[in-house]
Amino acid sequence: MKKILVLIPAFLLAFQISKAQTEKGSQTIGIDLQFTHQKTSENIIHPGFDTYNSDFKLTNFNIGPTYSYFIADKLDIGTSLTYAYSKLDDQNTSYSSIQTSRQYGGNIFLRKYFMFGDKFGLRAGPYLGYFRYNYKTNNDGSIITNKSDNYIVGANLAFVYYPVKKLGISAMLANLSYQHSKLKDDTRQTGSSDNVNLNVINDGLGLSVFYVFGGK
Repeated sequence: MKKILVLIPAFLLAFQISKAQTEKGSQTIGIDLQFTHQKTSENIIHPGFDTYNSDFKLTNFNIGPTYSYFIADKLDIGTSLTYAYSKLDDQNTSYSSIQTSRQYGGNIFLRKYFMFGDKFGLRAGPYLGYFRYNYKTNNDGSIITNKSDNYIVGANLAFVYYPVKKLGISAMLANLSYQHSKLKDDTRQTGSSDNVNLNVINDGLGLSVFYVFGGK
């Protein structure tokens, strides 16, 4: 009986800590990080044609601040800014191509939290964003630059973990998005494209670290 009387306050305390992280009036401020690196080496053999070696490298890096406010228990609204750098290096015995890009932009989001105890949970919701890409491509010394405006709407799912009170970590699990892009290159030619993307855990290592403050 004494053990039960001790466990009840402990359970209530854990519940209050969990609730305090996601209660109405709480705020979060943090930073988003994402990194991807892929490397592939191939020996291409074409019967009757030339044989060549190909080395392919792709690196992506994203970083940016994020802020959110809980408009209700376990429901927050917020915004984030992003700077990203990407480099695609394709080298083989026939030709070489290096493409780099820099991305600037941000989005606004709405997220619903589903907590399983005092430390673990999921959060999911829609977002709307705008991004500007600046591209530079070097094909065997021939350099081409272009820009694109990108409008994105989507929804994502993330895992949330609170290692200690007031500090949270999240990892992206899935992302579904629709993107409309407008492209303009050096020759003043323009074009547009529409894409639907679904990424499940495999869109690089996307992490967010945030601090919780405010609330009751």
